[in-house]
Formats: sequence, C-alpha cells, structure tokens
Amino acid sequence: MDAPEPSAACREVILEWSTLSELADFAERRLSYGNSDGGFGVIYPEGLDEYDIEVDGIDIPTGSLLIYGWAFASPPGYEVLVEEKLYLGTLRDVLWERGFTAGAERVAALLNGQSQSSR
Repeated sequence: MDAPEPSAACREVILEWSTLSELADFAERRLSYGNSDGGFGVIYPEGLDEYDIEVDGIDIPTGSLLIYGWAFASPPGYEVLVEEKLYLGTLRDVLWERGFTAGAERVAALLNGQSQSSR
C-alpha cells in the first residue's frame, strides 16, 4: 500500500486526533494511540504486545514509531515507520500552530532531550 511522505503522514495522524492537547502527554509517556473514526494512530515500540511481535511480525526499531491511517487516509490505508524525532517535531509544530503553546514547549523539551542524549 502506498503511503504519504513521512512528515505528511505524521501531520495527518496528529490532526485526526480529537483532543490535540492530549498528544504532548502521550509523547512524554511514549503512549501509543489510535482513533476509531478513521483509524489513524501512532504505535511506540513499547506499545507492541507478544501477539503483535510474534504473530503479526511487527517490528518497530528503537527510535522509530509506526504511523498508520486507514479509512479516510490519503492515499487510502497506510503504515509507515518514521523517526520519533520527525514525529515529535511535527507534533511540536502542529501544537504551536493551533495555539497549544504549553504542549508545544513540552514536546520541544522532549526533542532537546533526544538531541542531547544522541551526542
């Protein structure tokens, strides 16, 4: 299945979440999420269970996330691995654009922490 380019997929998944202000908390807690409206979501490696790994064969490398969209995705239906830094940068930008300044700053702090730990 075709997928949009990674930053567009991140933006699409983020904007499909009904309560944007929750996403900074999810990012801090590394909490996977998905909606049932159009089937958009994010899966962290820690969000996989034994069935996902052994039966479905899902592998999310460290530092990556699985972004997905189904029913109303453009193009219809996709899964794409993205770097967590790309997702967090996109989330920060969307929160900032939508006026969620405190959330954007929390996500920026996560990004700064990742940059410092990769040195």
